[in-house]
This record gives sequence, C-alpha cells and structure tokens, in this order.
Amino acid sequence: MALEYQRYGRNKETIVNKTLIESGAYKRLFDCATDNASVNKTLYQSAKTALKHRSGTLYEDMYWIDGESGNVLFSVVDSTEEQVIVYTDRIKEKIKSGSHIITLHTHPNSMPPSASDFNSCFYKKYVKGFVACHNGKLYGYTANESVNERIYDIYIQNHIKEGCSEFDAQLRALEKLITMLDIDFWEVTSNG
Repeated sequence: MALEYQRYGRNKETIVNKTLIESGAYKRLFDCATDNASVNKTLYQSAKTALKHRSGTLYEDMYWIDGESGNVLFSVVDSTEEQVIVYTDRIKEKIKSGSHIITLHTHPNSMPPSASDFNSCFYKKYVKGFVACHNGKLYGYTANESVNERIYDIYIQNHIKEGCSEFDAQLRALEKLITMLDIDFWEVTSNG
C-alpha cells in the first residue's frame, strides 16, 4: 500500500511545483552551476526530469554527468527504496572507470546535502555534486575528505534540542563541519 501511495504521487509534502521548475528563474540557477555550459544544460534537464518524475514521492533519482562533455554517463531512475540511491555493481564499475564526474540527485524532503552525499563525493572522487530539492532549491557540494556520519547526526540532534527545525539543524551542522573539514556546500543562486 505504501509503495502504491508513493507511486501515484500522493505525498503532499514532496509535490514539486512544476511551474517553478519550468520557469526562467529556475533555469538561471543552473547557468553558473559549473564553468561548462554543456554540463549546466544537462544538470538543468536532469533536474527537471527527476523532479517531475519523483514529485509527490520519497524516492530519489540520480544522474552521473561527464564534467567535460556534459553527457549523462548513467542514471538511476527506478529506485524503490525511499530517500536513498543504491549503487549497483554495474554503477560502481562505471564510476571506477570514469573521471570528471559530476552528480545530481533529488532530495524529496528538500534538505541540504547529507553526510552520505559528502562521503559518496569523496570516496568516488566526484568533481562535485548537486542536490535538486523538491521545493525548488539547488545545493552544490564538494568533499576532499570524509564526514563522520555519527558526529554529523549528533550535531543535528543538538540543534534540534535547541529548538531548530530539522532543516535549520542540518544547515547549522554543515556550517560547523565546513569549518573543520575539507568539504563545502552552497545554495546555488541565479547570482552564481
């Protein structure tokens, strides 16, 4: 029953405003995402496709993009596990042979990058990653070292105990971690 509920897009908290993601303002978010216009165009098209596909669900789509040509190398658009992308052996093998990879995936609950996002970026040597949120926000991130997921969760829980929302708690935890680790994240804006 839960799968059917998700399949038909009935999770009201994760419904995507299709007018927003079709707007010029949303497209402009991607104009300065990277220094490569072809990559930016692919990021935008992939984000629109993924957000429309996963609107009203807790499932994620992910795209691996060549950071030089802008071509989609491969994608996962059939995930059946909520809020996670499962790396198959085939994907792991392709990642090993790739370089200059930039990723884009969706976050149905519109949260910033997670510790596992940073760790995937670091361990798989992605150039950078992007998170397309269902609320129209876009985050970029890089990682040159791993994030201890347990510490990240402790920081989040401490901020929640202080009265922060889950979203604000994650932002504050990330802001602390970027001062301690060689990671970075930012909200992508049309100003670059």
